[in-house]
Amino acid sequence: MAAMLTLLVKGLNRPVKRNKVLSHLLYLQETHLKHTDHARLRRNWVGQIFHSKFNGKARGAAILINKNTPFIVSHTIADPNGRYIVVTGSLFNTSLILANVYAPNWNDSTFFNDFLNSLPQINTHQLILGGDMNTVMDPVLDRSSDKRLPLPKSSLVLQSYLQTY
Repeated sequence: MAAMLTLLVKGLNRPVKRNKVLSHLLYLQETHLKHTDHARLRRNWVGQIFHSKFNGKARGAAILINKNTPFIVSHTIADPNGRYIVVTGSLFNTSLILANVYAPNWNDSTFFNDFLNSLPQINTHQLILGGDMNTVMDPVLDRSSDKRLPLPKSSLVLQSYLQTY
């Protein structure tokens, strides 16, 4: 049996916090690690690490795969703006795309169009998509207000994609 956990960590620069987080996970958003700081993740993690690279202590998405998980990597795509990481490969002879997203916190449908268009081989692979989409998919479930506001364009782009597949 395999399990997956996704966490919004809001920074991994403190060693105690980093050690606690690295004891049990796979997807991370908002790592706040500069490109040069990603070696900190490798110190305490035994397994595969994939991350998006960004110049400042902001954003960041990472996928960590435990050493006991027989995932075979074939390709990776890392967003230069630190917003997503996509890893293509196979697990138990099943072709997979692992994608982790930390979307902008404003209505940016261009981001979603670009990200979704970057996903490779979607017709031949199973997609595991995780992360922080920073958008509303269902106004009744995702908002505490009773106001009926129209869905943001970014939500419509994402919904359309998910309905297609």
